[in-house]
Parts: sequence; structure tokens; C-alpha cells
Amino acid sequence: MSKILEINNLTFSYPEKPLFHGLSLEIEEGKYITIIGNNKSGKTTLMKLICGILNSKDSIVAGYAYVNHARIHDNSRFFGVVFSGVDNKFLFDNVYKEMAFPLENLNIPVPKIEEKILEIAKEFGITKFLDRKIENLTNSEKQELLIAIALLHDPKVLLLDNAFSMMNKKTKQKIQKILSERIEQDKLTVILTTTNLNEIISSDYTYVLNNGEIIMEGKPSSVLREEKILNRVGLELPFMIDLSLKLEFYELLDDEITDMDRMVDTLWK
Repeated sequence: MSKILEINNLTFSYPEKPLFHGLSLEIEEGKYITIIGNNKSGKTTLMKLICGILNSKDSIVAGYAYVNHARIHDNSRFFGVVFSGVDNKFLFDNVYKEMAFPLENLNIPVPKIEEKILEIAKEFGITKFLDRKIENLTNSEKQELLIAIALLHDPKVLLLDNAFSMMNKKTKQKIQKILSERIEQDKLTVILTTTNLNEIISSDYTYVLNNGEIIMEGKPSSVLREEKILNRVGLELPFMIDLSLKLEFYELLDDEITDMDRMVDTLWK
């Protein structure tokens, strides 16, 4: 696998607060990466630096080019980005117009825009949304729509900053399946930041960020076993993960189970 993203000795400070001091990491193409940390760890700032919203001063290479503030238009083709929350994220009141707008900005012909919108609406199962007003969607549907829009132009890297926070369980499972298929078929690279440790289970690799520093990294199963470190940075194991790990320790389970019904079925057998 080739590197799709490389961060070399990244340094960044806000006027009132220094944040990153020589941060370095590499991400391979076609991987699902999660970054966890508390709400002041620097996750959102890191995502803004990666996609070029903030100036990384040539410390970040995406593909074969430096990411920096001056080339944000070029970056918009390489990245799909969804930041947390749904308020003030939409420019239009209609779903179809909202989906068409970013493609129009990329100078994609109208027939192709229509084709792409119908294609991804079918993929996400949201064709019925296209004529709706944004205000009539639930928060879960709005977050789903934002992810669909971010994938419309077939980016190389999808950045999701706490993008599942308002999503219901069924929709989240559907999105995870879509992303898994895109990773396998198109070598899409996904980077998700989250405070919800349930959301790292299906990823390939996890980084733990605290005060702008990576304090731990590894396979999700390994990271979740370091409960003391996670607690120290303000992250708590969800009940089902904690229970699953304890049952694994006593050799009653072979792997992590986060779904209660599946846990009951497995133990009952």
C-alpha cells in the first residue's frame, strides 16, 4: 500500500494556545483510521490542517502535493470533509440544490451532476430526500446527507470530524457498510475523529490524541485494552466494550461485541 497522507513535524499554535509540537504520522491509502481524544485534544484543528482550511506550512503531504492554505481549491477535489454538528452547514433549503452546489463549483457539466446525485442517492437510499426541504430532515438524516455530499466528487480521502454524533444506530450501520465498500472497491481512505469508543471498533488503526500529542496508537482492540491511559485523558470505555473485554479475559468471548442482542445470543450458545 502507498502512503496517501504524510504529516512531518507539524507545528501549529493559536494566538492564545500552542497546540501541535512536531506531530508526525503516516496514513496508507485505502485504510480506515480513527483518531480519538477529548474535546480539547486538537482533533478538529488537525482535520482543518489536513484539508488546508488552516495553513500547515508545508508539513502535510496529500498524495504527492503539499497541503497549504493557498491551494484550498485543489484540496477540495482530493478531500471530502464533514465537520461535527448540522447547524449552519447548509447553503440552500432544498436537498437537491445542496447536493448540486459543490459539483457546480468543480465545473462538472449539468448532465453529469444529475447522474452523480441520482447515483449516490441510490447508494445511500436517500432518493426520497431529493425534493425535501433541509429543515424537514432529522439531525440523523442531515448528517447522512452531509456524508453523501462529501462523497459526491469521489475524493481520495474522506475526513469525518465527529460526523456520527447525531446519527441513529441503524443509519450509522448503513454508513459504515457504504464506507467499507468504498474502501475495498475504490481504495477510499477514511479518517474519523470521535470521542465515542464504540466507533473505533471497525477501523484499521487508531491514534489517541491528547493536548496536540499522540500518546498511544495501534489496532483498536489493543488501544481499548489500555483503560487507564484512556481514562487519564478523559475517555471512558462504553459498558458493552468494558463487559466484552472482561469476558474475553475469562475466555468467554473470542472478540469484542458491542451489540447487546448479539452478546446475549453469543453467551446463550
